[in-house]
Amino acid sequence: MSDSPAPSPASAAVAPEKPGGFFQNLIDLYFAPREAFARIVRSPRFLVALVVYAVLVLGFTGIWLHKMDAAQFMKAQIEESGRADRIPADQREAIIEQQAKMMPILAWVFGPVGIAVTLLVTAGVLMFVYRFFYSSEVGFRQSFAIVTWTFFAVGLVTTPVTLAVMGLKGDWNINPQEAVQANLGLVLDKSSASKPLWALGTSIDVFSFWLVFLLAVGFAVASKKKTASALWGVVIPWILIVLVKVGWSALF
Repeated sequence: MSDSPAPSPASAAVAPEKPGGFFQNLIDLYFAPREAFARIVRSPRFLVALVVYAVLVLGFTGIWLHKMDAAQFMKAQIEESGRADRIPADQREAIIEQQAKMMPILAWVFGPVGIAVTLLVTAGVLMFVYRFFYSSEVGFRQSFAIVTWTFFAVGLVTTPVTLAVMGLKGDWNINPQEAVQANLGLVLDKSSASKPLWALGTSIDVFSFWLVFLLAVGFAVASKKKTASALWGVVIPWILIVLVKVGWSALF
């Protein structure tokens, strides 16, 4: 009795690819983002990345609030905004003190809310862009996973860098968003530059470019496109955000 012929490679069952673990996806986002997003899109798990990212942001908030002087911070922000001259001198200190007392509460409340809103809105907008303009079939869960993993990977670098810079400067009362000058604000003098120019200069940022690039790679994978082709789906919304920021600074 002859043996049965071995099944050909074409007829053999193809084993499903593994989704990849948390650390494997995270490391590959830095060194092989397309491979990482291929696994993330195939199995859009985001809960662990979301939780760790939230803990990271809240941890930064706790450290910063503990070390900064809320009254000095609010005073500096009011002066830089140009609102100081519109506040009566006899009420200025009371207003600063009142806002300083509210600041920790607002930071703890709006921190988690800000994370949730930013991720949800970004995921929703980019899902619409790639479904409408690129005719892709990316779903919201995939979009949210791409956005969450991207913000987490970038935040895992920028958060300790920001803490290190503020610690080395010995100044915890500066705006954390302006602590790391990896942008054109480095060549501008904030005291003399116009508000629109400062807003534009600080928006042209290395970390923002990295965020845009990772989002483009993720949605390129989800849309089955090349990264260069999918890049505009993220770049154009980012440009619109920068223009709104510049316009807002010109008005106020």
